Amino acid sequence: MQTRRASRALGANETAIYRRLVQPDGPKLLTPSDAMKTLPGTIGSSSLVHTLASLESKGVLRRVAKGLYLNESTGYAPKIVDIVPSVFKPSTYYLGLNAVANHWGLSPQIPYSYQVVYLPTDEAQTKRIARWCLLLKKAEKDLGGILVPVPARVGLITGKGVSQAILDGAQLPISTIERTLVDAVLYTGEIGGAGEALLWARAALGKSIDYDELGRIVHEVSERVNSVAGRFGFLIETALRGRGGNAERKSSVDVLLTRLERLASRTRATYNWGPEKTKAEYFEKWHLRVSVNYLNELRESSSFE
Repeated sequence: MQTRRASRALGANETAIYRRLVQPDGPKLLTPSDAMKTLPGTIGSSSLVHTLASLESKGVLRRVAKGLYLNESTGYAPKIVDIVPSVFKPSTYYLGLNAVANHWGLSPQIPYSYQVVYLPTDEAQTKRIARWCLLLKKAEKDLGGILVPVPARVGLITGKGVSQAILDGAQLPISTIERTLVDAVLYTGEIGGAGEALLWARAALGKSIDYDELGRIVHEVSERVNSVAGRFGFLIETALRGRGGNAERKSSVDVLLTRLERLASRTRATYNWGPEKTKAEYFEKWHLRVSVNYLNELRESSSFE
């Protein structure tokens, strides 16, 4: 492992912090409280500030903002994907939405904004994550992007639909292609609207995806967000219009749509998709009111196909 040689000799406290930083599992982000834990004894706050400032001057740390430093001890500045675990642990989380849609070939958009879906534990943790993501924007050019925290709407993040993968050189939990598709109707506003969701669905229909797994994920999510089955069924039907395809895929899609329709019909409730609940069109099959805004986005997206 390459490590950065400090321009001047390190003192005892600097050495203790440095040794932790260059470990294989060393933190990509460092706070004063984290630094304090690495020291063998206790030192005053003013001495700690001086120690961190000295490490910054020697190229070991880079101050992003008050109380937050990037670990540059290895001679390489971390990239945005490298610091995801430091920002979101110990929360349950996964990288998803737009950046992962690009990873799976559902979207041609090159990621710059990396959305992380996480399960909030308490208000203090939510505020810390939001604050750190905001502070890290100050270094976005060097980091190669920004982090966007997205609180999980399902209320639970399980292993279903999440897998470990290498993304831009970092190993992270990311949504599978099937989970990414379902998230498109769960976080439609966050990904850029219904038109973007339709582009992902159409791209997926030309790929090898697990339709049984897709159905299982929708079923799991719909236990907590009832509207998901209707939204997803409507989206897939829209994506299929004017499309051919092989018989095997058509059979798998038909089975999926039947399953989704059954899920959507479990109650007599009417669900909504889109920001405008007063200006919407009702689709009885899916028990779904789709906002005029989203319908226009879907039509516009279809016209460019």
